[in-house]
Amino acid sequence: MAGDTMTSDPDDVATQLRQLLADVTGRPELVDVPASTPLFGGGVGLDSLAGTLLLRQIQRRYGVDVAAEDLNLDSLQTLGTLTAFIVDRLGTG
Repeated sequence: MAGDTMTSDPDDVATQLRQLLADVTGRPELVDVPASTPLFGGGVGLDSLAGTLLLRQIQRRYGVDVAAEDLNLDSLQTLGTLTAFIVDRLGTG
C-alpha cells in the first residue's frame, strides 16, 4: 500500500493529505488533524505560500490541479472537502 499513491479510497487520501500538510508546514502534529478542520484561518492555519505548496504537491501526487478545476477554491475549506474533491477527480479520471 505504501507505493499506491493513486488510491481513490477516501481514508487513504485523507491520510496522505495529512502527511502532505505536515510536510509542507513542518508541523508533524497535523498528521492527526480531523477532517472537519479548516485549512486556512483558525484551523490548520495555512498561509498563501503553504497553500500553494500543498496544491503543487497534490498536483504532483494525484494529477489533480485543484486551482484550475475549482475556481472558487471551495474544496480548500477543510481537509474533508479537499479529500472529497480529490477522490471525486480520481474516480472520474
